[in-house]
Amino acid sequence: GGTDAQGEVTVRLQEDDHVVLGQGAHTDIIVASAKAYINALNKLEYKKREKKERVI
Repeated sequence: GGTDAQGEVTVRLQEDDHVVLGQGAHTDIIVASAKAYINALNKLEYKKREKKERVI
């Protein structure tokens, strides 16, 4: 049997002064892209909440 190649995707998102990188991997490049985007969105949300908590 053969092995399935993994597509690896990295995306960069920026909102105001927050910049994050998201990464995803999957045999389907579309799924890998979606995973990377969701990973970046989660990191962005975490950074925004972390900054908000420091201000309070």
